[in-house]
Amino acid sequence: MEPKNKINDKFFERASRHMTWCNIPVKSKYTPEDVAHLDYKDDIGEPGEFPYTRGIFPEMYRTRLWTMRNLVGFDSPKRTNERMKLQISEGATALNLIGDLPAQTGIDSDHPIAEGDVGLEGVPLCSIRDWDICMEGIERENISINFSNYISPLLAAMIASAEENGCDPKKLRGTFLNDTLAFLLTNYYPKMMDPFDIGHRMTVDTVLYCMEYAPRIYTLSTGPEGLREHGASAMQEIAFDFCIARHWFKEILKKGGDKVHIDQIAPKMGFTSRVGVDIFEEACKYRAARRVWAKMLRDDFSTENPKSCTYKVYALTMGSQLQGKQIQNNIIRETLQTLAAVLGGVQGIHTMGYDEPVCLPTEESSRLAFRTQQVICYESGVVNVADPLGGSYYAEWLTEKLEKEITGIMDEYKETIANKIVSGELFQVLRNEAYAYQKEVEKGERPIVGVNCFTVSDEDDRQPEIHRADTDAVGEHVRNLKDLKRTRDINKTAKSIENLIRTTEDRDANIFPALLEAAHDRATTGEMMGAIRMGYNASYDPFGMIEYPF
Repeated sequence: MEPKNKINDKFFERASRHMTWCNIPVKSKYTPEDVAHLDYKDDIGEPGEFPYTRGIFPEMYRTRLWTMRNLVGFDSPKRTNERMKLQISEGATALNLIGDLPAQTGIDSDHPIAEGDVGLEGVPLCSIRDWDICMEGIERENISINFSNYISPLLAAMIASAEENGCDPKKLRGTFLNDTLAFLLTNYYPKMMDPFDIGHRMTVDTVLYCMEYAPRIYTLSTGPEGLREHGASAMQEIAFDFCIARHWFKEILKKGGDKVHIDQIAPKMGFTSRVGVDIFEEACKYRAARRVWAKMLRDDFSTENPKSCTYKVYALTMGSQLQGKQIQNNIIRETLQTLAAVLGGVQGIHTMGYDEPVCLPTEESSRLAFRTQQVICYESGVVNVADPLGGSYYAEWLTEKLEKEITGIMDEYKETIANKIVSGELFQVLRNEAYAYQKEVEKGERPIVGVNCFTVSDEDDRQPEIHRADTDAVGEHVRNLKDLKRTRDINKTAKSIENLIRTTEDRDANIFPALLEAAHDRATTGEMMGAIRMGYNASYDPFGMIEYPF
């Protein structure tokens, strides 16, 4: 029997967890005294002015809205093309494409170990032909594409396909993650980057090549999804992002020599972050990040271009905060996450489908994700004012607190970040954070609605329609790949692959032109990755299951 005073107790219930999502203790109120030491001009500033705390544009969304794009990629290039066209019809202002697990790890869909993973969690892309199918009927020069992959041969195939379809690479717009340190951290298959020189070479050479020949593509976007989703706090996420960016800046400048300056690289640096449900912490995270980034570029790299100091970020709602129980509650969580990103002044947003914990988004959940952004954008009024949280005693205190936390973590990791990722040490840090969070949930110390409080029976927990991979579409894609290998000019392909191996062996050369040539000659991404590996005296196939085919 329920206690007689249960309703009465609930009526007088009070907040019991007096801290942010990332466990920063907070007071019951904040006053002018908490921010009296802050100087408005030096510490906060106007929107569009150093240190960009209040946003990177003077009027923010009044002059340019964030790009609305949701992640897409499943089954086959053909099916993904259909979904991208649907997204455009639903109001997407840009595209966000992700490869499947084999594509992420640089192997072809017909590799023995790829079976079962083809098209399961992204689009299978193996060649220029796949890109032709994937982008059919989409005006490539008129839409920005965020390509969530790290393997340079995939970008080479994308550009080669665009060229053969009459597009000027200098007019292509978008973002390519290209952060091979992130590849190791997300732990898809680390041996693909063994030795790490392979990943290092791809990242640096791609940036240097595209800086001249595809200048509108952001060819370095750090902020691996593994950070927040594997347990990192908001402060760790930004700090590790910036440490990784510092590493790449130094490596690119080293290889570029006198021909490359920081102000050629930094303006095209982008970030991909996750945004959680704690509205104030997440919004202030972006305010603090802009401040830290601006000061770092000014003080550590002596930048002369104001655009180099602007932190440009694409925010994805945090999937690990979504729950498989009472799954419709995720609609509310994603609304809060999306609102936090807008209040934080980000440049692009991906609102996940509420069914993220159980499957790829269905058409219904994808549409609702767009509508979430659109309602916030067109109905809520939050876009009318740049940095609407600016001047709040709590927001300004929390922004400064996060700034100090971020810089403190950076001081510890900024010179050693690459080694700590390659060694697995940083991954262990994330695991420890994730474990601590899970224990809080299991003990009931952190309330999660529908999971450890306000639960319902399994019978009453209504589950959504589940998206399942289309085996016929996957089969058609694999047949297309085998047909490409059978009908191409094998001598021409072999010649370009041999050239890629020789180019890779020359450590001073840039491998991207050789990758582009190989893509035009119908080499697959798996074959190109194998050639790069051979150029570093590694085995053609990291799994040891197939032989060099030429």
